[in-house]
Amino acid sequence: MSRSRLEDILPFLSVLILVSTLFGLVLLKMEVRRMGYSVLKSSHEYRKLQDQRRMMSMEYAKLTRPDRVRKFAVSKLKLNDSRNGQIIQLAGQTLAMPQ
Repeated sequence: MSRSRLEDILPFLSVLILVSTLFGLVLLKMEVRRMGYSVLKSSHEYRKLQDQRRMMSMEYAKLTRPDRVRKFAVSKLKLNDSRNGQIIQLAGQTLAMPQ
């Protein structure tokens, strides 16, 4: 290429480099914004799942209260409270607690 032809192309190349750099920066900023929204959405989902887990834990604790389990056993399963000496614990071949 001749020197005059190169001098004619250089302004165009510099503008092209400038525009492509600015375009790349805009694309990067858009990507950062998009990632920020996805992180925000994920954090909201995480908080919602944490709250749901807490609620389920509280519900489980309510359902497994000793008085509720006893009431269920007496009403639905027709079990009665044990009397003194009725429960015998075994450990291997021998009694764990002598009667």
